[in-house]
Amino acid sequence: MASQTQIKPSPYDRLAARYDRSRPSYPPESIAHLRAEAGDLVADVGAGTGIFTRQLSGVLHQARVIGVEASADMHREAERSSLGIANLSFQQGRAEALPFEGKTLRMVTVATAIHWFDRPAFYAEVVRCLKPDGGLVVLQNIRRWWEDKFLADYEGLHEAAVQGYCRGRYPARHGTYEEIDVEGELLARPDFGDVTVSDFNWSRAMSHDEFVDFSLSSSITQRAIVVMGEGAYLRALRQMLEQHADSAGMVEIPYVTRVTSARPLAPGYR
Repeated sequence: MASQTQIKPSPYDRLAARYDRSRPSYPPESIAHLRAEAGDLVADVGAGTGIFTRQLSGVLHQARVIGVEASADMHREAERSSLGIANLSFQQGRAEALPFEGKTLRMVTVATAIHWFDRPAFYAEVVRCLKPDGGLVVLQNIRRWWEDKFLADYEGLHEAAVQGYCRGRYPARHGTYEEIDVEGELLARPDFGDVTVSDFNWSRAMSHDEFVDFSLSSSITQRAIVVMGEGAYLRALRQMLEQHADSAGMVEIPYVTRVTSARPLAPGYR
């Protein structure tokens, strides 16, 4: 088992309850192909409040699913929101030091959290922990701002307020922003093979208040509020919502869920 180091404060501390009620799950077809047998151990890393972990445990109902989350607040909310699910549990831990013995996991999943990781260290941990016939599955819920005027304006609000941020980039663990190419990173590594990518388009209808709640769960929004002030930020956001909402006061948020899968390779094989 990898040694544990001190877990640093999370940007989502004090946001856990809002995060759990406002963040989306994932389209069922994006994980319908996943398989696990009785006795298999599956780890969902960066589990947050367990939104995807609960969905995964329902699909892989024969497996034992463990959510691994660094934030104490998110971990507590995950446990609170997941009571009574027999094949699901949570552990507090880091992606770069997974709390599992070597070659014990059938599957490692990550759902919209990998941008927070030290990814080379995480990938090495995945290889250490996966069984030879195991697999890594990375999901990214991406809002399709490039084809939606409201989302483009929403990104522009954050770009104007947050230094260094621009659409298409993700917040990283050192407070910076970077583009993420999971497929390219895995293809470049000699310890992963069979890298595949699938995209699933879907959309989510949200009221004004639902979208505001969702936005306030975002670390980018919290950084914008530090610069603008909460009142100014909310006025700007509500003005955008009023401009783009339909006659029922709803906005349609288009997403693409990108699923990147890979398997570990034995040394010397590619």
